[in-house]
Amino acid sequence: MKTAQFEISGYAPLLNLVDTDNVSSFSNKNFIPFGEDNLFPQQIAHISREVALHRALLNSKSFYIAGKDFISNNSPFSKWLSRVNNQDETLKDVFYKLIFDELNMGNSYFEIVTDSRKSFVQIYHVDAITVRLTSDKKVILHPDWSNYKGVNDKKQRQIALYPRFTKDGKFYRSVFHLKQYENQFYYYGIPSWYSGIRSIIIAGLTNIWNQTRLENQFNASGLLIIPGVNTEEEAAELELMFENYKGYSKVAKLLKYYLADKGPGETRELAQYLEFKKNEEGNWLQLHQQAQSELITIHNWFKSLCSFVENTGFDSNRIINEYNIALNTVIKVHQQKYINVFKKVLSLFAFDVSDLSVINESPVELLHPLKYIWELRRDMGLPFDKSDPKQCLFYQELKNTYGNNLTQ
Repeated sequence: MKTAQFEISGYAPLLNLVDTDNVSSFSNKNFIPFGEDNLFPQQIAHISREVALHRALLNSKSFYIAGKDFISNNSPFSKWLSRVNNQDETLKDVFYKLIFDELNMGNSYFEIVTDSRKSFVQIYHVDAITVRLTSDKKVILHPDWSNYKGVNDKKQRQIALYPRFTKDGKFYRSVFHLKQYENQFYYYGIPSWYSGIRSIIIAGLTNIWNQTRLENQFNASGLLIIPGVNTEEEAAELELMFENYKGYSKVAKLLKYYLADKGPGETRELAQYLEFKKNEEGNWLQLHQQAQSELITIHNWFKSLCSFVENTGFDSNRIINEYNIALNTVIKVHQQKYINVFKKVLSLFAFDVSDLSVINESPVELLHPLKYIWELRRDMGLPFDKSDPKQCLFYQELKNTYGNNLTQ
């Protein structure tokens, strides 16, 4: 089964999961499939590239959770943070990719490379789409799982899951797996937004519906939904049949959408025809707006932080308030999870990782002159201390003393 497509005309497979990823269900395979057709991650990635608001929410959450940078007062460790692999990536660079994968796919992976003496360590992000797990605590990396040829596939690479390492010449490699919890799923995590998959699909389809009607100068007479079309070949045959029976060129166009069966022997409802009436345009707009609102809810995020357009305009107070809520309920929670993991791994390599932390930066700097310094630091997402005498001064007092030479 190929990956999901948002097509008005074409094959659109379902994003089906099996009830569990228990290994007993897949004893005839050398890996644990992810999804009904083992292409669930590929379908998820396709959706995140197609639905604008869904992608905006993923980008925004990843940006804020990744923070401004990692810091440490330990000089050797601080130097390592600025170059964690031979691709000149910082730990923040790797962290951003890991966060995006976890939010998008429900899983994130990074590779640890060292030698037998653990004299050095490098960390690399691993694209979650390429990974499948095995029952004996390994990962299989493959660039194209739709064409996986089994145990003898020359394109695959197998690496042990942390804390075990796989010897590769003079190097030792391990993959660390982080996931979002889901009942009945032992091996893989499921993205927390998955319960809103229908809202995401609706948002994508309404966008394409609007685009198609615009391209057809709003001359489409209706939408014909045809169930039981399970392959692209079947869809192509139907398209050819419609072309052969097409009437005069001035007749309004008909939009078609083909739906695959729910499963073997499980056909969908009968074919439907939805007529487009000019006085019912608002119904589609309302459906699109409802889907967008549900998207923000299932992502557990805030409109002002993802540049969601509203009539209220730019409200800096709202942005700061929502950022502070996000900071304490979402951002720091994810950051601490990864900080704990990084500390656990990097402590094996003679680093002092005790003070590893993330600098967070507020999207809006509201330097009110009659706010205490600790209040301003709080609003910016910086550490603050109400008992510090220096932080109990008004910002205006510091401006009067130091002029424009103030630093954070």
